[in-house]
Amino acid sequence: MQTLPRRFIAVSACLLGCLLLFGTLSATGQIQFSRPKNPDPLLDNPYTFALTREELTEMVKQTLKDMEIPLDEAKSKEKPGIIVTKPVIFTKGGPSGENLEYVSRRPAGDARNWLRGRYSLQVEVAPIDPQRTKLFVFARVEGEFQDDLAPKWVECPSRGVKEDDFLKLIIKRVNGEQ
Repeated sequence: MQTLPRRFIAVSACLLGCLLLFGTLSATGQIQFSRPKNPDPLLDNPYTFALTREELTEMVKQTLKDMEIPLDEAKSKEKPGIIVTKPVIFTKGGPSGENLEYVSRRPAGDARNWLRGRYSLQVEVAPIDPQRTKLFVFARVEGEFQDDLAPKWVECPSRGVKEDDFLKLIIKRVNGEQ
Protein backbone atom coordinates (compact mmCIF):
# COMPACT_ATOMS: atom_id res chain seq x y z
CA MET A 1 0.00 0.00 0.00
CA GLN A 2 1.36 3.35 -1.01
CA THR A 3 1.26 6.24 1.49
CA LEU A 4 0.54 9.83 0.60
CA PRO A 5 3.28 12.32 1.22
CA ARG A 6 2.95 14.19 4.48
CA ARG A 7 2.96 17.56 2.72
CA PHE A 8 -0.13 16.66 0.64
CA ILE A 9 -2.00 15.51 3.75
CA ALA A 10 -1.09 18.70 5.64
CA VAL A 11 -2.25 20.97 2.79
CA SER A 12 -5.49 19.02 2.38
CA ALA A 13 -6.22 19.21 6.10
CA CYS A 14 -5.52 22.94 6.10
CA LEU A 15 -7.87 23.54 3.16
CA LEU A 16 -10.59 21.43 4.73
CA GLY A 17 -10.24 23.36 7.99
CA CYS A 18 -10.51 26.70 6.17
CA LEU A 19 -13.62 25.57 4.30
CA LEU A 20 -15.28 24.44 7.52
CA LEU A 21 -14.31 27.64 9.32
CA PHE A 22 -15.55 30.03 6.63
CA GLY A 23 -18.59 27.92 5.86
CA THR A 24 -19.90 28.19 9.41
CA LEU A 25 -19.37 31.95 9.89
CA SER A 26 -22.34 34.26 9.80
CA ALA A 27 -22.89 36.08 6.50
CA THR A 28 -23.91 39.36 8.12
CA GLY A 29 -20.63 41.09 7.36
CA GLN A 30 -20.55 40.42 3.65
CA ILE A 31 -19.72 43.23 1.28
CA GLN A 32 -22.54 44.02 -1.12
CA PHE A 33 -21.51 45.93 -4.19
CA SER A 34 -25.05 46.24 -5.55
CA ARG A 35 -26.62 47.50 -2.31
CA PRO A 36 -29.29 50.07 -3.19
CA LYS A 37 -28.74 53.55 -1.82
CA ASN A 38 -31.51 55.03 0.30
CA PRO A 39 -31.29 58.76 -0.38
CA ASP A 40 -33.34 61.25 1.57
CA PRO A 41 -36.67 61.98 -0.10
CA LEU A 42 -36.71 65.06 -2.30
CA LEU A 43 -38.28 68.24 -0.98
CA ASP A 44 -41.57 69.51 -2.37
CA ASN A 45 -41.01 71.48 -5.56
CA PRO A 46 -42.62 74.05 -5.49
CA TYR A 47 -41.72 74.88 -1.91
CA THR A 48 -43.72 77.47 0.03
CA PHE A 49 -41.98 80.19 2.07
CA ALA A 50 -43.43 82.73 4.51
CA LEU A 51 -41.65 85.58 2.72
CA THR A 52 -42.61 88.25 0.25
CA ARG A 53 -41.72 87.79 -3.40
CA GLU A 54 -39.06 90.50 -3.22
CA GLU A 55 -37.38 89.00 -0.13
CA LEU A 56 -37.26 85.51 -1.62
CA THR A 57 -36.03 86.81 -5.00
CA GLU A 58 -33.16 88.61 -3.25
CA MET A 59 -32.26 85.44 -1.31
CA VAL A 60 -32.24 83.40 -4.51
CA LYS A 61 -29.94 85.89 -6.25
CA GLN A 62 -27.60 86.06 -3.25
CA THR A 63 -27.45 82.25 -2.99
CA LEU A 64 -26.60 81.95 -6.70
CA LYS A 65 -23.90 84.60 -6.26
CA ASP A 66 -22.45 82.72 -3.26
CA MET A 67 -22.45 79.49 -5.29
CA GLU A 68 -20.67 81.37 -8.11
CA ILE A 69 -23.40 80.47 -10.59
CA PRO A 70 -23.70 83.30 -13.14
CA LEU A 71 -27.12 84.70 -14.01
CA ASP A 72 -28.27 84.85 -17.60
CA GLU A 73 -29.36 88.48 -17.41
CA ALA A 74 -31.11 88.48 -20.81
CA LYS A 75 -33.35 85.49 -20.00
CA SER A 76 -33.93 86.56 -16.40
CA LYS A 77 -35.32 89.97 -17.41
CA GLU A 78 -37.84 88.57 -19.89
CA LYS A 79 -40.45 87.74 -17.24
CA PRO A 80 -40.70 89.06 -13.68
CA GLY A 81 -40.08 86.51 -10.94
CA ILE A 82 -38.07 84.18 -13.19
CA ILE A 83 -34.33 83.83 -12.66
CA VAL A 84 -32.28 81.85 -15.18
CA THR A 85 -28.62 80.87 -14.80
CA LYS A 86 -25.93 80.19 -17.33
CA PRO A 87 -24.77 76.56 -17.60
CA VAL A 88 -22.30 75.36 -14.95
CA ILE A 89 -19.98 72.37 -15.43
CA PHE A 90 -20.43 69.99 -12.49
CA THR A 91 -18.37 67.00 -13.64
CA LYS A 92 -15.50 66.26 -16.03
CA GLY A 93 -13.33 63.36 -16.99
CA GLY A 94 -13.63 59.69 -16.06
CA PRO A 95 -16.48 59.79 -13.52
CA SER A 96 -18.67 61.99 -15.74
CA GLY A 97 -20.95 59.13 -16.75
CA GLU A 98 -21.67 58.08 -13.16
CA ASN A 99 -22.11 61.67 -11.95
CA LEU A 100 -24.40 62.42 -14.88
CA GLU A 101 -26.46 59.31 -14.12
CA TYR A 102 -26.80 60.39 -10.49
CA VAL A 103 -28.42 63.74 -11.35
CA SER A 104 -30.21 62.81 -14.58
CA ARG A 105 -31.48 60.03 -16.78
CA ARG A 106 -29.05 59.50 -19.61
CA PRO A 107 -30.52 58.57 -23.00
CA ALA A 108 -31.50 54.89 -23.09
CA GLY A 109 -29.20 52.50 -24.87
CA ASP A 110 -26.31 54.97 -24.94
CA ALA A 111 -22.91 53.57 -24.14
CA ARG A 112 -21.02 56.77 -24.72
CA ASN A 113 -17.86 58.07 -23.20
CA TRP A 114 -19.15 61.15 -21.43
CA LEU A 115 -16.68 64.02 -21.24
CA ARG A 116 -18.52 66.52 -19.05
CA GLY A 117 -21.84 67.31 -17.44
CA ARG A 118 -23.43 70.71 -16.95
CA TYR A 119 -26.66 72.16 -15.62
CA SER A 120 -28.50 75.44 -15.59
CA LEU A 121 -31.27 76.45 -13.21
CA GLN A 122 -34.54 78.23 -13.82
CA VAL A 123 -36.03 79.55 -10.60
CA GLU A 124 -39.56 80.91 -10.51
CA VAL A 125 -40.73 83.01 -7.56
CA ALA A 126 -44.54 83.15 -7.52
CA PRO A 127 -46.53 84.99 -4.84
CA ILE A 128 -49.42 83.19 -3.17
CA ASP A 129 -50.49 86.17 -1.09
CA PRO A 130 -48.62 89.24 0.28
CA GLN A 131 -46.74 87.19 2.93
CA ARG A 132 -46.29 83.77 1.26
CA THR A 133 -44.42 82.78 -1.88
CA LYS A 134 -43.88 79.57 -3.83
CA LEU A 135 -40.45 78.75 -5.19
CA PHE A 136 -40.22 76.49 -8.26
CA VAL A 137 -36.77 75.20 -9.27
CA PHE A 138 -36.09 73.51 -12.61
CA ALA A 139 -32.71 72.16 -13.74
CA ARG A 140 -31.67 71.58 -17.32
CA VAL A 141 -28.97 68.89 -17.30
CA GLU A 142 -26.80 68.12 -20.30
CA GLY A 143 -24.01 65.64 -20.98
CA GLU A 144 -21.20 66.12 -23.47
CA PHE A 145 -19.71 63.30 -25.52
CA GLN A 146 -17.32 63.16 -28.45
CA ASP A 147 -19.23 62.84 -31.72
CA ASP A 148 -17.56 61.81 -34.99
CA LEU A 149 -16.59 65.39 -35.76
CA ALA A 150 -16.88 67.45 -32.60
CA PRO A 151 -18.09 67.32 -29.00
CA LYS A 152 -21.86 67.36 -28.69
CA TRP A 153 -24.17 68.28 -25.78
CA VAL A 154 -27.23 66.09 -25.19
CA GLU A 155 -30.08 67.02 -22.84
CA CYS A 156 -30.69 64.48 -20.08
CA PRO A 157 -33.93 64.66 -18.03
CA SER A 158 -33.25 65.74 -14.45
CA ARG A 159 -33.86 63.42 -11.47
CA GLY A 160 -34.47 66.43 -9.21
CA VAL A 161 -31.12 66.25 -7.38
CA LYS A 162 -29.80 69.68 -8.39
CA GLU A 163 -33.20 71.26 -7.73
CA ASP A 164 -33.32 69.67 -4.27
CA ASP A 165 -29.77 70.81 -3.43
CA PHE A 166 -30.67 74.40 -4.34
CA LEU A 167 -33.92 74.31 -2.34
CA LYS A 168 -32.00 73.06 0.71
CA LEU A 169 -29.57 75.97 0.42
CA ILE A 170 -32.43 78.48 0.21
CA ILE A 171 -34.12 76.91 3.26
CA LYS A 172 -30.86 77.15 5.22
CA ARG A 173 -30.53 80.81 4.24
CA VAL A 174 -34.13 81.54 5.28
CA ASN A 175 -33.52 79.82 8.64
CA GLY A 176 -30.35 81.85 9.15
CA GLU A 177 -28.01 78.85 8.94
CA GLN A 178 -25.89 80.30 6.16
